[in-house]
Amino acid sequence: MASVKIKFGNLFDGPADVIVFPCSTAGTVTDFVARSLSSYSIPLPTGRMSLGQVEIVPFDEGENIAQYVAFAASVKGISSSLVAIENIALMLGKFTREQSSARVISVPLLGTGAGGLDFVSVVEALKRGFELSGHKDATLVVYVLERNEFDFLINNRRDIIKENREAVRVFISHTSNTTQEINWVKDLAVFLMSNGVQARLDKFHLRRGMDLTQWMCNELSLAKKVIIICDETYKMKADGRLGGVGWETMIIQGDMVRSSFDSTKYQVVVRSNELENGLPLYLKTKYAFHVKPSGDESVFREELLKELLDVPEDEELEFGV
Repeated sequence: MASVKIKFGNLFDGPADVIVFPCSTAGTVTDFVARSLSSYSIPLPTGRMSLGQVEIVPFDEGENIAQYVAFAASVKGISSSLVAIENIALMLGKFTREQSSARVISVPLLGTGAGGLDFVSVVEALKRGFELSGHKDATLVVYVLERNEFDFLINNRRDIIKENREAVRVFISHTSNTTQEINWVKDLAVFLMSNGVQARLDKFHLRRGMDLTQWMCNELSLAKKVIIICDETYKMKADGRLGGVGWETMIIQGDMVRSSFDSTKYQVVVRSNELENGLPLYLKTKYAFHVKPSGDESVFREELLKELLDVPEDEELEFGV
């Protein structure tokens, strides 16, 4: 089942796959939303909408913030309705089933301003709609601007924000030049997805026309774990700061500096006959998986899955594939 959580702050406080802006049925927005749209060069809604309607478009110049922008018609005149809010959540949930790249959706308390709706009832309506239609690995993050409202929900209404266990989101960093290498990485991603891991891979989730560097920034920010698949080519690009791998190297190094020494966020997989030949300089101190191209991968896959799911080594796993 899809999950719902709340956070104190505004929509831009955390990365997301989809960021939702409230608007009226006439396509107008509040001054705060207008300033936000202007700051990130986001165009206004295209025209009139029905109450409860959602318009979702690619965020072409801001994939470090979100891959998509959604406009939710949550107000008509000076009123709104909980039916409309629930329908918006339904539409957002359906989008997560249609688009595999949409798993984290950020939304404000729709209809509580000009619409005059009670904030608790709005959270309940968002929860009902999203849980009914959302992908099982999708999360709706409801941002609450007012501290007193956030505190009330946390202290008094834990029942409506009770979360299911989220699938571990994992970004796979790699560079593949041959069909065999590409298929190996894709097969690994499919294996992980079949076993409860939300594996994110450029071959599956990168849209045509998107800025690759911005997309990588967003994925690295959202990922709980990152798998770095290295070989001789990856080492050369990482050490020389070349191409997309070079950008990833700088981003990952910065994140590693900010992480604790015992962090297990980054899992290094070396695909070369000799470990040293495929291990970039900045990863020399990492305890890496060494998977020779012609070796048996069953043990590697089990050990990697346990690391990603934080399963003790002595505990057995049931595999999907």
